[in-house]
Amino acid sequence: MKMALPNAVEKLNEELGSDIKNLKRCHEIFERVKAEKEAIEKMLSLASSEVPSRVSAAVQQVEQTSHQIARLSDEMANLVEISNKPLEEGENIISSLQDDMDKILTLERTKSYLKWLRAVEDLSCELESSLHEQADARCVHLFQQLKTMYEEVYGSQCSHFIAFLRETLLFWHTVLKSQFSKEFEEILQVIRWPFVSSNGVVTSPPPAETLSRFQILTEYLLKLQLPNEAEEVVDSALLTDTLPLSPPLQLLLRPLRRRFVFHFCRPDKETSRPDKPEWCFTQVLAWIRDHHQFVEQWVQPVMDNLSLQLSARTELIRGLVQLVAGKLHAELPTLQYDDLLFSHAVDETLSLARELRDTYGYNENTLLAVLTQASLFIRWLHLEKKLASEKMDALLSCETAWSPLGPSDLDDMKVTESIDSFLSLLQAITERYSCLPQPGHRLQFLELQLDLLDDWRVRLLQLIRVEPQDPLQSKSRVPAILNSINYLTSVLSEWGSNIHFLSLQYFQSQLNSSRETPTEKELEDTSGSVFDESLELFERMKHDLLNTICEAVLLDVKAPSRPYRKDKWFVMSSPTELVSATLTPSACPMFRVLSSHLHTLQQVLAVPLFVMAWTQIASSLSQFIYEEVILQNCFNEGGALQLQYDMTRNLFPLFGQYTAHPESYFQRVKEACSLLTMAKGSALLLQETLQECLQRESIHGQPTDDSEQSSWDVLSDLGLHTMDGQSALTILQLRTDIIRSP
Repeated sequence: MKMALPNAVEKLNEELGSDIKNLKRCHEIFERVKAEKEAIEKMLSLASSEVPSRVSAAVQQVEQTSHQIARLSDEMANLVEISNKPLEEGENIISSLQDDMDKILTLERTKSYLKWLRAVEDLSCELESSLHEQADARCVHLFQQLKTMYEEVYGSQCSHFIAFLRETLLFWHTVLKSQFSKEFEEILQVIRWPFVSSNGVVTSPPPAETLSRFQILTEYLLKLQLPNEAEEVVDSALLTDTLPLSPPLQLLLRPLRRRFVFHFCRPDKETSRPDKPEWCFTQVLAWIRDHHQFVEQWVQPVMDNLSLQLSARTELIRGLVQLVAGKLHAELPTLQYDDLLFSHAVDETLSLARELRDTYGYNENTLLAVLTQASLFIRWLHLEKKLASEKMDALLSCETAWSPLGPSDLDDMKVTESIDSFLSLLQAITERYSCLPQPGHRLQFLELQLDLLDDWRVRLLQLIRVEPQDPLQSKSRVPAILNSINYLTSVLSEWGSNIHFLSLQYFQSQLNSSRETPTEKELEDTSGSVFDESLELFERMKHDLLNTICEAVLLDVKAPSRPYRKDKWFVMSSPTELVSATLTPSACPMFRVLSSHLHTLQQVLAVPLFVMAWTQIASSLSQFIYEEVILQNCFNEGGALQLQYDMTRNLFPLFGQYTAHPESYFQRVKEACSLLTMAKGSALLLQETLQECLQRESIHGQPTDDSEQSSWDVLSDLGLHTMDGQSALTILQLRTDIIRSP
């Protein structure tokens, strides 16, 4: 009611409006509302009488549906009961048949098992028969069938059958290999293998039928190669990751192996000296040289015909390298306690690996795997650092350590013996470890090189501390040290862009990444270098030394400058009044010292360093003359002209031999001389103009209207580009012919 009342009021206001005379419509509204009320009541009475009949109909419909559902449920239960009986009977039948099926499957497996066994036995019988008949080709064919059977069943659950088949395969492999090997060795004796000629060419070629039989036996032996799963386990820890040699190569290497063991593995033999590993390595290289052509000519074609992914030359080298690796593996643990013997053995081993890689393209890491065993590798690193430190001490203590490597007039970098030897030491270390396959090993050697660079820097700092105070003395080593540092930084910058050090930088930044080999794009995107920290320290050291030398030169130049600075510039005669203009006498000592020191620096410093030195000296000297000579004096016309003559005809030419435009390094002095020698009328006009511009700029700032010129524009029109308006006014007021403004 409370909510309906406002609605009723609104409707009445809407019907009656604001006119009081409309109140007569109240009766009309009352009658209309009353009629609507009666109509609604009639409708509600009619609905209340119809509801019971509709509810009754719905109840009847629900009861009928319930009876229908109950009837259908009974029918479904009967159907389920009827269908369960055949299902139970079917399950009983299946249960009775399952046992029979299991027996059938067992019999089938047994039959198949017996069939395989019979096949193996049949092949063995045929092999035995063919062997007695000396049908070699038939024997090899049957053996390959046996090998194919083994490869097919390998991995199945028939472990006993697999073991039986493997034993059978190994048995016939041994029998056939023994038979073919015997004939193979007889042929090797006929062709006089191993060769003793120096070029690997047999002096008297064997008969063609002998070589033909050699290739046939080679083919048989290659076909007798066992599957990898059936190979015997290798005992050597160094060879666990390598495949065994092919049977023909094993037989070819057998006499060489005997010779190797006889000469290099018996302590009582002179050729087995631990201090002469190069004897063993040289002999191995000679064997490779003398025999690789033969195996390429007569063994490789057989391998190619059988579609084997093998290289006869590589197999030959690999077999000989395994002999060397075994010898090193046995001897290096003992040699590591003798620095000289161990370092010599490492150098010769790396030399052998490099020779094999460069000459024969042999890139396997069997030899390097010996050197990178944990204990031996740590010993190798320690020895490299120890020997390098001793070498650095010897280099710096040598009397000619800081002597130029070549004639100074031909060597722009003034390379010294010490820095050349030190860089050669670093380069030798790089060459030794660059062939190591593992990035982690190479990174450890890189850390060693960075440590050596830091040790070298510390040694140079110690030498500089004991040098005399004056770096320009003839006995001072500071210029030579500075040249060495400059050359070192240039070489390190060049090394930093080398592919070897770029890859190390990538590996260093990706230690936690799963990728092993960087792409060329990744190397190109690599910023900086592995030597950035070292370069920063050496560059700082270079600039400190260069500043020290420049400060020493400036100090010597400024020492005799007092008479020149205190000269009577305000009463000097004009040079034009003299017969010939000359340098101010008080400037002679200062310029003489400057000329002498510049000549000395040119002789002792590298060209890039000397350019930096004279540029820095010129800049500092320009500031000194401007502040201590020009700003501290007053100049009459003669004094201004004399100063200009001293600068343009004497000071600038001292630097003119090093640059085509020496005046560009004395720009403020040159512009000050232009203001001091300007005609009096022009000087007064310029002074007045600058005063107006500066006064206007102090009030309104820089002019925005193109019709107004700033002080910079005024000076620029006169060719004065480095001097501001206030500085120009200061210079103008140093003229005695212009009255100073208050």
